[in-house]
Amino acid sequence: MPEATAMPEATAMPEATAMPEATAMPEATAMPEATAGYREFRIVPEQTTASYAVQEIFLRQNLPFRAIGVTQEIEGSFRFTTDGQPTGEVTEITVNLASLTSDDPRRDNRIRNEWLESARFPIARFVSTGATGLPEQYTDGEQVQFDLVGDLTIRDVTRPVTFAVTGVLAGDTVTGTAVGTVAMSDFGFEPPSIGGFVEVEDTVEVTLEFTAVES
Repeated sequence: MPEATAMPEATAMPEATAMPEATAMPEATAMPEATAGYREFRIVPEQTTASYAVQEIFLRQNLPFRAIGVTQEIEGSFRFTTDGQPTGEVTEITVNLASLTSDDPRRDNRIRNEWLESARFPIARFVSTGATGLPEQYTDGEQVQFDLVGDLTIRDVTRPVTFAVTGVLAGDTVTGTAVGTVAMSDFGFEPPSIGGFVEVEDTVEVTLEFTAVES
């Protein structure tokens, strides 16, 4: 019988190629806060006034009038929504304190150069941080009243202040008033005193009568 033919050796199977590691998916980027529904409004200086009112005291008896100073050098903007429950904020409102004018030029000069030193620190700045008492819904032309809370900066000193706001939106125009009280001593200066005969109370009433149009 012929010799048996040897079977060829089995060919080794190639080693399995390692699968590449899965590439990690990039982390999701946070979406910016939605601003849909917000309407932007800008102060109209020609139709806006900012004023202070303080009670003067003569020989420790209240005078029958208050000292009042007014300016129209005001800039600023705010935004809010009217869909559903209104929300909003004052992005910034600034007032040039050096331009405040009363019925007495001598008082104005001393406010600028001595008491408030508004010639040195001319700009007051307000930015809101919250609001309370907003209505549950808003109708165009309806008067709204609420309290606006924010940070007021005068003479490089910042303090929280609350303004009582009354406003009306009609079309693309907002009109209203904002009234608050501040203490001079909270912002680093003492109430004026003139020779002990005329003194001024520490509390100042601040009023903004404003018109703003949609940007």
